[in-house]
Amino acid sequence: MSKKKLGLGLLLSFVLVTGVVAVEAAAPTDDTPPVPSFHDGRINAYDPGAPVAIFETHQDIPAVTTEGLPGNDTIINGVQLLAWSGASDSANQVLDVSRETIEKAIAKNTTKDFTIAKSNGYTLNYSQSGWFWVTTPPDSEGKVYTYTWQKDF
Repeated sequence: MSKKKLGLGLLLSFVLVTGVVAVEAAAPTDDTPPVPSFHDGRINAYDPGAPVAIFETHQDIPAVTTEGLPGNDTIINGVQLLAWSGASDSANQVLDVSRETIEKAIAKNTTKDFTIAKSNGYTLNYSQSGWFWVTTPPDSEGKVYTYTWQKDF
């Protein structure tokens, strides 16, 4: 084979290889925002497979409106966990921790991450970086569910 044919063959091979790469399509973008699976106020509403529903409980307290009239403000007064049982299609409360208990625990534990409350393998934890996290007992496959969210009270 002549050098001219070999060179032309290599050039043609290079063009074909780079041409295939050059026409590769970019991954499609999806600008559609996620939609929650639940509309009941749970914090982990975007996680349809969660074995626990996490709620921040609320309380109305007397307050003065911007117009100077008597009214109410709604504040977060705790964290509640409801464990879901697919077998019975029901939920049971497994933790209900008051805001006062949470704030006392945070004030007491100022140097490390810690567990605020636990019951039957369910835990409510706090990180000194300002995040809560919940863990559940292992499921039948040994998997532990964990969910985190930023403290906002």
